[in-house]
Formats: sequence, C-alpha cells, structure tokens
Amino acid sequence: MFNYLIALILIFVPLYPKFPLLGVSGTFVAVRLEDFVLAGVLIVWGISNLRRKFIDLSLPVHRSILLYLSIGFVSVFAAVFVTKTAALNLGVLHALRRVEYMTLFFVAFQALKTHTQLTFLIRTFLVVSLLVAIFGLGQQFLGWPIISTTNSEFSKGLALTLGAEARINSTFAGHYDLAAFSLFPLLLVIALLALPQVRSKWALLATGSLVYWAMLLSASRVTFASFFVSATVLLLVIRKLSWIAPLIMLAIISIIVTPQLLGRYKALFINHVRAAPAADEVIPDTLKPPAVPEDRSFNIRLKAEWPKAMRAFYQNPILGTGFSSVGLAVDNDYLRLLAETGALGLLAFGLVLIRIFKSSRPFLHAPKSVAEAFVVVTTLGLLGLLFNAMFIDVFEASKIAVITWVLLGTSEKAKKLA
Repeated sequence: MFNYLIALILIFVPLYPKFPLLGVSGTFVAVRLEDFVLAGVLIVWGISNLRRKFIDLSLPVHRSILLYLSIGFVSVFAAVFVTKTAALNLGVLHALRRVEYMTLFFVAFQALKTHTQLTFLIRTFLVVSLLVAIFGLGQQFLGWPIISTTNSEFSKGLALTLGAEARINSTFAGHYDLAAFSLFPLLLVIALLALPQVRSKWALLATGSLVYWAMLLSASRVTFASFFVSATVLLLVIRKLSWIAPLIMLAIISIIVTPQLLGRYKALFINHVRAAPAADEVIPDTLKPPAVPEDRSFNIRLKAEWPKAMRAFYQNPILGTGFSSVGLAVDNDYLRLLAETGALGLLAFGLVLIRIFKSSRPFLHAPKSVAEAFVVVTTLGLLGLLFNAMFIDVFEASKIAVITWVLLGTSEKAKKLA
C-alpha cells in the first residue's frame, strides 16, 4: 500500500500547481492542497506503525535526521522565548514544514520492498517528469497558464501567461524550482541509457530531451552548471568516458542557441568577472564606457540577502535566530542554515548529508542493475542540489524538498536491494 502512496506523492506534488487554500497571517506563504495530501500519507503511515517502531534508529542517517529536526525545534524555542527573533506561529509552522518534508524519507524507506516496486516508482517519476516538461513547453509556446509564488500578488493563485523575457516554471513556484527538479530525471535517463538490460531507450531519449528543453527555457544559470557537473561525474562513475565529449558539445551548443541563458551568463561575466579586474583602473569619467545592465539577482544576494543572513547568525551563532527569522529568501541554503539554526543546525544537516554519501559510496561504480543505477543517480542528484544550494534555497522549496526526501528515502532502501 505504501508504495502506491509514495507514487501518489510523486504524481501529485510535481503536477498540481501551487494554488493556495489557506493563508497564514504575517506572510504570503499559504497552506496548499499538497499539504493535506502529505498529511494524509503521514497519518496513514503513523497509524500503521502504532504497534511497531516508526523509525529504525539503528541506521545512522535516520538518527541524523532526527537530530537535525530536534535542533530545529530547540532553535525555534530559543528564538521565540529568549532572543525574541521569531514569532511563535511562523517559527513553529516553518519547523513543522521541515518535519513534513524530512519524515517522507522514513515513509519512502519503509515503503520500498522489492525491485518491482522500485521499477514502478522510477517509471512513475519519469512519466511525471515528461508531463511537467510538456506543461512548461506549453507555457512557452501555447500560452498555457502559470501559477507562481515569486511575489505576494502572484502567490494568491493568479493564473497568468508568460510575459516578455519571462521564464517558464511549469507547475512549480518559479523557474529555479523547475530547473532544480529537472536534475533527477535527466541524470536518471543518462544512467538508464547506459544499462544494456533497459528497453525502450527511444522513449527514454524522448523524455530526456523534453525535460532538458524545459530546463533550458527556465534559463537557470546555476542549475545548468550543476547539471553538467553532476552529469560529467555520473559518466565518470558509470565508466562512460566516450559520452563526455558529446556532453560538453551539448553544453556549448545549448548556451549558444538559448538567448536568455546566453544573456544571463554574459551579464554575470560582465558585471562580476570582468568588472573585478577593472575595479582598480583609474579612468577619467568622460572616457568611461556606458554602464552595463545590472545583474540584479546576483546583486540582491551580495548586497541584501547574504549580509542579512550573516547578521542573524552573529546574533546567536550556536542556535541561530529560528526558522522564518530571515524571511522567505536568502538564496543560499548554507547561510540560511547558519542564520536560522546556527552552527549546530548546519553541522547536524551536514551530518545527514555525510551519512547519505557514506552509505552510497559502495555503489559509486558502473551499475549492473536498475537499483544500483538509481542509487548512483540520487547520490549525484543530491550533489547537484548542493551546488544549487549555494545560490537558491532549494531545500526550502516545498515541491523540491518533498521530491528530494522521497527519492533519497527510496534510494536508501534500494541500497539494501542492490
């Protein structure tokens, strides 16, 4: 039964747009239908475990997740009642969101029993990824609606269409989320294509091509880079060295033929790389070249969001200033961890990641089965997300967080099947 509940999550969460149901006072974050679906799954899981252990505490990664969540609640308590840096309702709400996301790791771990179930979940995930890509392409070329949460007005559930210079987000909250989601299916397609026993490779190629196209149209610089880094590492791990040169050519061609992506990389180079060597040059005002367009998203991080997070960290370096205390966006998950949960929270979250990578280490070789390939893909997909996390709050994006912890929990169990 739980395998079908996991499939339900993999279908519903990525495909259902972010329509709000209930508003939360003091923020434009809303409770959504997906929260009720996830709550239902967790309730069913909890009831079924009343007569046995909910979590296998013999596994190090399980203990690490519980440690991180515990530190998060202690941080909220300190923020609300000691440092007065977070409101009770928002602090608890954000802490419960982490519980909601990360508990799915345990549910997925318990759900997976057989190779057949794993194959079913992989097929489900790839079909869902294809539908996400098709909807995103429909936004670009057919005027299909967009539901976004990138500002307070959009978060009311307005159905919009793609404007000039806007980037697709498919069923996700924003284009960064869509791009981050694309990492897992793209790496999965590459790994499955390398397995000789896998059939329907043309269908895999078609799915991968459409997902990749949608990722390009999202024009996310950081995800584009993290995908090609992760994919290169994947090809090294699975011993497909002859595929690396075509992969590099694909990256070069993709940048050239995607105007928005090319323009954003040019802006990054002009405003930050090229501007740095020129900073020490003394040029008469009359000879200075015209100002170049500002790389607004990067400058917001450098001048506003990241300094704000560091100021919060300095207020309480041990426990931070509590969940929700730095607002909705920091655009760096590591700084958010430091700001909201302090050094203890960052170390505890890092311990979760270390133990996941440690348990994956024996499987980082050319896979011989679908289960081994899935473990390699989720491990390197996590690596790609960690690269993204330097510029995006990727583990706080609800759809990405849910999908990530479900896939990681499934992968942890797949290690026992491989």
